[in-house]
This record gives sequence, C-alpha cells and structure tokens, in this order.
Amino acid sequence: MTIYDLVEIIGLPIGVKEQLQVCQENRKNEIPIDIKDKLFDRNTWESGIAELKEYLADDPYSMKILLEQMKFICEYTYDEYINRGISTEIFADTFGFINRFVAPTKDSNGKYRYDWAWWLQRQITLQEFRIGSLEYEFVDEENNRRIEIHIPSDANMELETLCKSVVDFLEFEKKYFPNWVGVDLVTETWMVMPELDLVLPSDSKILKFKSLFDIESIDYNQTWYMGWIFPGYSEIADSISPISILKPLSLIWLSNLPRINISPLSSHLAKSPA
Repeated sequence: MTIYDLVEIIGLPIGVKEQLQVCQENRKNEIPIDIKDKLFDRNTWESGIAELKEYLADDPYSMKILLEQMKFICEYTYDEYINRGISTEIFADTFGFINRFVAPTKDSNGKYRYDWAWWLQRQITLQEFRIGSLEYEFVDEENNRRIEIHIPSDANMELETLCKSVVDFLEFEKKYFPNWVGVDLVTETWMVMPELDLVLPSDSKILKFKSLFDIESIDYNQTWYMGWIFPGYSEIADSISPISILKPLSLIWLSNLPRINISPLSSHLAKSPA
C-alpha cells in the first residue's frame, strides 16, 4: 500500500494530499530506529512522539509527522491486518480517525493541521479498532487490563446501533484476540454522568447509552473533557453561558436548573447487549 492509496481509503481532502506530497518530496532521511522503537511500545509512545517532533524540526502544520505515521500504517499496520485476516472495512473505519480530525482544520490559507499524533499510535500498533459506531482500545497495563470504549464524534448513538457495535466487537475479540475474552469493557466519559438524568428527556440517546454501564467512580476534579462540551474552554467557569447547547447530542444546559458537575468517570459495561 502507498501513502496515496491510504489517502483515498480514508478520504482525506485533496489539500491534505498536496501538503503530504510536499513533505514527501522534501523528505531526506529515514526515522532513526531508536525513535521508531519507542513509537511501537505503549510505555514509550509519549517520549517517542516528542523525539519524532524534534527530529522532524520545522513542521508547523504537523504534516511531516502525519506522513511518517502514515508510512508506518502502509509498511506495517496494513500488512498486519491482511496477515491476521482483519477486514479492510475495519481498517478503513479505524483510520478514518485521521480524516475526522484533519478535515475540519482548514485555515484561511487553505492549509490543514494535524494534532493527534499522540493518539494514532494506538491504531498503528493494532491496539485500537473501530467496530461500527464505537472504538475499542486494548489496554494491557499491569494490574489494570481492560478494553476501553471510546465514542467517536460521528458515532451513531441509536441504542440498537450501539448494541450491534458491542456484539460485533465481542465476535471480533473472540476471533482475533481470544486471550482478551472476558476482560472488562469500560469507558471514561461525561456521557454517563448521573446528573444527566436531570437535564435530558427520557428518550435521549445519551441516556440510553448511559444505561449500558454501571458506574464505578466519578472524579469531579478532572477538566480535560470540557473542550468536547464547550469548545474553547478547559474548565467549568462562570464565563460559560448558562444556556449552552450541544445540538448533536441534544444536551441542553438551562439557567433555571441547578448547577451540574459534569465530569469523566470510570464505568463498566453492565452486560453484553443481546
């Protein structure tokens, strides 16, 4: 597979293809093996990405680093999918992640920006897959082995579709990762906060999603998630309008309701949807 085959598969805009082509034409050296090794180890991803950025130097739109990660996908990941018999549909859905975050970033100069190098190594190393509406990440940490469910911004939140995703993932897991069968499926998201019962209608898609999980813990001190709810804000603040609407999720924050602490939490999938 070539970079340009991958561009077509995941549907990147022509402008991104042009930026990548310029990076390719100016590329002079292969990535040092010590940096590459760090990028393929979960324990050293963070330092590996930092060293790769430093090695690539002038890269204001982070297209050089995107090019290198796409080379990893073409030279390693795609072959692994084929060798393991994982479908090209799952491959395309999983790496559609790139387009989802790059396509909306076009600036007034017609340039696109890529800011998700720190996350993409999960997919590159076959530790995260998109199955239907949801993404599933195999996290093999000492004393905390788990499968984390992530909710893409374009996820179909209909309960039937979500349940099908989980059922299809369990079949995928059984076929390709049998040693993970029985490991807890968990999520950390504001979308399962108990307080949402106060502001959402009973037929809310979020509440139906929430009903699939048992809450394990809540951390009201975390604020990293705020940008997903109120773009441009990193913490709950008085400057946030009391009437804030997330139209795609039908979440309405009304001034006549009590102040609600919405925070990411740990929760386990209550049971396998049938």
